[in-house]
Amino acid sequence: MLFFLAYVRNFVYLCTQKGNTMRKIFCFFAAMLLCLPMMQGAIKVHTIGDSTMAEYDESTTDKRGWGMYLGSFFDPAFVTVNNKGKSGADTRAFYTGAAYWPALKSQMHAGDYLLIQFAHNDEGTVTYGMDNLEYAAYCQEHGLPAPTDARGTNPQTTYRDMLRAFIDEAREMGVTPVLVGPICRAYFQGNDIKRNGKHDLGDKFSKIENGVLYENQSLPAGDSTMSYVKAMKVVAAEKNVPFIDMTEATRQIYLSYGETQCLNLLFCTGDKTHTNAMGGNLIARAAADSLKSAGILAEYISIPTDIAATPNAIEIGETYTGVAQNKEFLLTGYGLEPKSGTVTLTATANLQISLDKASYASTANAAYSGGSMFQKVYVRANYTEGGEQRDTIYAVSGEHTIAVPVSANALSLDGGAAVSATWAIDAKPVADAVVEGPISAAFTMSNMMAADTKSDFTDGDETGVTMVRFHNSDATGAKVAWPANEIDENASRYLDFAITAPEAMDVRITGITMDIAAHSTSTMCYHINTGFGDGFTDVQTIDEKVNMPNLSITHLALTPTLTIPAGETLHMRILPWHNLGEAKSGKYICVKNVVISGMAFEPTEGLESVQHSVFSIQKIVRNGQLLIIRDGKIYNAQGQILGNE
Repeated sequence: MLFFLAYVRNFVYLCTQKGNTMRKIFCFFAAMLLCLPMMQGAIKVHTIGDSTMAEYDESTTDKRGWGMYLGSFFDPAFVTVNNKGKSGADTRAFYTGAAYWPALKSQMHAGDYLLIQFAHNDEGTVTYGMDNLEYAAYCQEHGLPAPTDARGTNPQTTYRDMLRAFIDEAREMGVTPVLVGPICRAYFQGNDIKRNGKHDLGDKFSKIENGVLYENQSLPAGDSTMSYVKAMKVVAAEKNVPFIDMTEATRQIYLSYGETQCLNLLFCTGDKTHTNAMGGNLIARAAADSLKSAGILAEYISIPTDIAATPNAIEIGETYTGVAQNKEFLLTGYGLEPKSGTVTLTATANLQISLDKASYASTANAAYSGGSMFQKVYVRANYTEGGEQRDTIYAVSGEHTIAVPVSANALSLDGGAAVSATWAIDAKPVADAVVEGPISAAFTMSNMMAADTKSDFTDGDETGVTMVRFHNSDATGAKVAWPANEIDENASRYLDFAITAPEAMDVRITGITMDIAAHSTSTMCYHINTGFGDGFTDVQTIDEKVNMPNLSITHLALTPTLTIPAGETLHMRILPWHNLGEAKSGKYICVKNVVISGMAFEPTEGLESVQHSVFSIQKIVRNGQLLIIRDGKIYNAQGQILGNE
């Protein structure tokens, strides 16, 4: 294997010395390599679901989906995890969204696995347990405002049909589907989790019968008609698909901690649905254990009994020289011997580490006691030179050493042409952006309307500041109430700020700034997401806020690493929702002075990205010893060179 990789890297070097013909040959050869089972992570586990599974940026929120940690329990030499959990998605939205299921199908190949977890958003936010399209048709027939939230399926009909569609289409591609019960919400009731916390809406749901809408319906405790978990089990049996009961597994985890400790240790503040790092890690561990017990990829799953790092490697991807990137990993251990001790952490040149997210240095000491360790380690990477970067964090406890490789591709900002788009948003309607440099810009809204301006905002010591107020609307732009019980973004409701790169230049975004506030409410929430093209692909959440303070302006200064390829469009969307238990009107999100800035460069050629995707850092175990392969050399866990590949 090592000889083979050395041969390939020599071939890559030769290709970079030749012209376009050799580059084409290399790209074909590299694509063929991706299909070979001998390559690292030949089996991919694709995960689809909602916000409880999704990816989150460590620098913007303490929310962590369990899908972020699942890969750490697989042997990376054979299995990698492609986490595609999506905030706010129900089964139908994920299936029909161009950036989600259709895009994922192009990434799946025969021999892969697909883990399917949905229910949180399928339960609906306007009417519980109903198919939203059925409710929309009812509204149209009775002259009622059309629902602005497209989420919601019925567990007996649409929900099952969507699960069947995922299963059938995965199997057609040679992919093995696995149904995963949705994790519980931490809705405690004495020494148990409430019925709706286990995704059974039998205590409160809506239905339409003979053209009549019935709300606040209920069923006896033993009737599982409105249980999404039961519906998933039925489909699993019908389709002969493995079912992993993470609903029961998370119920047991929550109860083992008790209500107070569960909410304090495992969940985000004030949130009973979304987990923090500790909760996400424990759930991923339980999911891996359940998969192993079910015989699914069992030979590649390892549940650590010693101190372990999660994730076991950090891939920063593209970053800019001189712009710090913040990442994190977890040091975890359960049932440790000795029961107390210290882990010494050391970082190489371009990295600093911290245990409190305040004081950063090249070394740190993390103590544990009681036979358990859960320590979040914050990593700050800052590169002064461009190119591929390789660093390592070592964690040493007694004779046990963990090496966490950190990789990045640093891009220089020297020699670019400055570009920017500025939306003042000081009146309605929103005026066109002021553009500098060879880009174009546009502003649009979906299920939002600009209502008016108000002059009662506070900006630090300054009072009487004016901002435009934006409100929820229907498809025609008419003002309608914010739906009740929204706990996450509605993908069809947003303010969209778009930048299009010129045909002959790439644009590297270096900063996004804006002023943002809430009006007439302290329960307004938002995500700021970025995505590309009409399909809004490669979605990243670059900022979020829950329960914004009323009338107080926040100045955001975000530094995401985003490159807009020549001729393509980047969309930045502000997706608000109103976190209240009843429908309310007259509640606003307010935005002004939105600026997206960057640098334009000649387009980069595609060879580097192909090389990076195929030849990442590798970790292998040989004769019980952890080894790291990088740049054609073999290192031990202490960083000593042992030889060449």
